[in-house]
Amino acid sequence: MAYVFLFILILLVPSAIAGFLAAPYVPTRKREIGRFLKLAEIKKGDIVYDLGCGDGRLLAAAAKQGARAIGYELSFLNYLFCKLFRRSAEIRLRNFFRGDFHDADVIYMFLSQRAHNKMGKILAGRLKPGARVICYAWPIEGWEAAKIDRQINRLGMFLYITPNYETLLFARHCEEGRSDDAAISAKTGLLRFTSFRSQ
Repeated sequence: MAYVFLFILILLVPSAIAGFLAAPYVPTRKREIGRFLKLAEIKKGDIVYDLGCGDGRLLAAAAKQGARAIGYELSFLNYLFCKLFRRSAEIRLRNFFRGDFHDADVIYMFLSQRAHNKMGKILAGRLKPGARVICYAWPIEGWEAAKIDRQINRLGMFLYITPNYETLLFARHCEEGRSDDAAISAKTGLLRFTSFRSQ
């Protein structure tokens, strides 16, 4: 009996931790995956991360587009399901808050508002220019979306595109409370970059 109880704990505790750290398990609806693919504009060879990948349905769709699909998951049950049934994707049983995403072309998040904001701080300045970050339901506070997909009776989907160096410089200057010519010039670069990428 003790072994059964221990086994149940091993299965359920990571799920509880995941729910506390990021969000309870609520999968992205299948009908929303098409919206994600349209925003992501995945190309063959792109590296796509799903943070809190659940049952891996979004990873499977990205892999079909020719992407290298990588999912982070803390729930052992979801991890096991993906290992068995999502063989086209790479699944990591790890905490994504400690992940390295420097090679990401696309990052997808359907977490809590708090977790989106936390990841925004982690990712700022660490992604390559042109990388796309897509958030479902909640935006990232302080980030400017290149595009927002809003539909009637459906949650919003927010697309962010990693800016160039000047934009990152502007963000750092803002954090330091500076408003010098370099920051103003960088802000102009941000507006040009965002406008270009959203066309």
